[in-house]
Parts: sequence; C-alpha cells; structure tokens
Amino acid sequence: MRNLVLFIALIFIGSCIDRLNYTAPSIYTKNVIVVDGSITDEPGPYRIRLTNPIKVDGAIAYSSFTEQAVSVRRVTLSDDVGNSEELEEINKGIYQTKPDGMRGAIGRSYSIRIETFDDKIFESTPDKMEPVGAVDSIYYEFEAFQSQDPLSTYGYRVYIDAHDTPGGDNYVRWKFTGTYVVETLPQYKLAGASGPPTNCPSPAPYPCSGWSLVNGRLKKGTYKLNDSTHLYEYQGYFDCTCCRCWVTQSEDQPHVSNKQFVENGKFHKIEVGFVPINYYTFFEKYRIEVQQMSLSQTAFYYWRAFQTQERASGSLFQPVTGKIPTNLSEINGSEVLGIFYASAVKKKQIYLDGKNLSHYIRIPVDCLGREGASGEICTNVFFPFATFHKPDDWVN
Repeated sequence: MRNLVLFIALIFIGSCIDRLNYTAPSIYTKNVIVVDGSITDEPGPYRIRLTNPIKVDGAIAYSSFTEQAVSVRRVTLSDDVGNSEELEEINKGIYQTKPDGMRGAIGRSYSIRIETFDDKIFESTPDKMEPVGAVDSIYYEFEAFQSQDPLSTYGYRVYIDAHDTPGGDNYVRWKFTGTYVVETLPQYKLAGASGPPTNCPSPAPYPCSGWSLVNGRLKKGTYKLNDSTHLYEYQGYFDCTCCRCWVTQSEDQPHVSNKQFVENGKFHKIEVGFVPINYYTFFEKYRIEVQQMSLSQTAFYYWRAFQTQERASGSLFQPVTGKIPTNLSEINGSEVLGIFYASAVKKKQIYLDGKNLSHYIRIPVDCLGREGASGEICTNVFFPFATFHKPDDWVN
C-alpha cells in the first residue's frame, strides 16, 4: 500500500506544538489518534493537538488521505507533585491550559491523560523536564544551488555553536524558526491565472488594497457606482490593510544532538536551517531564531527517529531503523501515535539584512511586465504561514 502524508500545521498558536510532515501507512484509520504537544519552562499557556488520519474517498491513493482534528471528553495535565489541570478546547482538537495555570518547572515530571467520548483512555508516561544549556552563537555561510523556483538560487546555510549543562546527557533538540516581513500589491490582482502579456487577465483589485477599478482603470480610494447617474462616486481613502505580513519559515526537519559533535559539553557547527535569498525573504530583513530544548531520553529517541526518517526514504512509522517511538498508550491497547514531552528552553536570535544582496535577488515580474511584489493579499498563495500580527518581540 502507498503511504499517506499528514500535514500537521499549527501556525502562531504557541511553541508547544510543532508543524511536521507525518508520513503514515495507509492502513491507519480514524480510530488512530495522533497526539502532539509539550510543556516548557516558558510562560504558558501550553497546547496539545489531537488528530486522526482519515480517508477522504474510497481509493487507496497518495492523495486520498488527510488529517482531521479530534474532540475528546477531557484532556488533563498532571505533574509528579500532585498538581493537575484540565485543558480547555479552544478550537476543535486544540486543548490549552489557562494563562495563569500550571507552569513547567525544571526537575518535575509531566504527563497527560486523554479521555474520549467512546470511553477510551490514553495516557503518557511521565516525562521529566531536564535543565538545558544555551546557544552560544548563530552564524551562516553563503551558498548557491539549483532550484525550481527562479526567484531562489542562493541562500544561507545556518549553523550554531552551543553548550550543554555540566554533567548533562547531551539530549538536546535545536528548533529553527525564520521570520521575515513581506509587502504585497493586492491592487494589482488579476482576475485569473497570469498568462502571456497579450492575454493577461483583467485587473481585479482586492478591496482591502485601498484601490478600486473605475471604468477599467485603477484609482486610489474606494468608489461606488451610482445607479442613477451611472457614474462612480468617491467614498474615501484608507491605507492597505492586507499588504504587510510577517511570514514564518519553520524547520524542514528536527535537529537533535549527536555525540560526535560534542566535546566537553560543547557543540560545534551544528547545522539547523537554511535561509533562501529572494525578493521576499529580504524585502526588509530576516530573523533567525534557534531554540535549544532539553529532552528526556524518550523524547530524544522520538525526535531522532523523525530526523532519521526525514533523511531517508520510506514510512515514518516503519522506517528502516524500526518503528517510531512514543510515550503514549491506550489502556485497552488501541493505536496511538505522537508524543507529549517536557522541555526547558533557551533561545537566541539574530537579524539579517538585505544589504549587498541585490546582485543575487531577482525581482518578480507579472504578465503585464510590472516589477515588484505579488498582486495578492499577503496571507494568500505564496505565504500560507503568514499573519498580519507583528511578533511582540520583533525589533524594528
């Protein structure tokens, strides 16, 4: 049987949920539950996501499966000193602690209990939050490469130096996140797919752009057709509300510690990510953030299995090296996938600017020959992981 791909994408809802590509055998059904969540020593709330892989048609084909959020009767977070908290479902399948609820602490162990509406109970084994070292430096190397995207043929390969806690087990994960600003031109939206200049679609500006189409020409402001005079009347002007976004580029695979790169508790030149150089990523500047996360041995083997699978072919849950590990089980023996783990976190950020990169950046051109940004709302099409909300810690 072919494999299915479940794209688990939670954007801007907290660092306790990862966006990952799960590859699972097609024999899995809606009775399989996938758990994704963690607790850290950073301020909450903490979130847990529950999903099912489901078949969307009768055929067993690569595109015949998707993932579906799952609601349950109760999700409870507990620690090893008697504290517990029932999580609230804030969206279907997304469960969250209270903002002033439980707070993760180094040295304590945490577990979750999930009770479904059909009386199944899933539990995780307690996961201890270990102390964590820190990222000492982030640096990068310029690289040219072959790409199917004509706007991206250069980039920066990103590395870190880091250290572990004295006497630690070196069970560490590094999580790469890139963030950049884009500004688009939604007033240049064309009605349909772009074709040759002799066959371009008609202009169709988005209303949120602050521009309107009047007698076939773009005009700044909002206009309304007066039925009695058949003339457009000016209604006012406002700044574009859908042009400027912050886009998140997440890691394409997890990166966990490897003892061959550690010496006396020091990690050297660990590759954690790649930053493409193009018109959008360096429209203004690009922020690299690397989190260093402590892991228990169980969580380490889980994330290492992900890393191994992403670097090899085959199914995630039946890779060459064996079945993906989990710390979850169901009392009656039903299938459960995923993990809930505890992690102390330290992070480091650097900003890159686009100075001296103009030689490497190709400017987009639409079918009318206009140079510049896409004629789309900045959260559409090219930037699915974008938000109009500026990150609270963004440095202007």
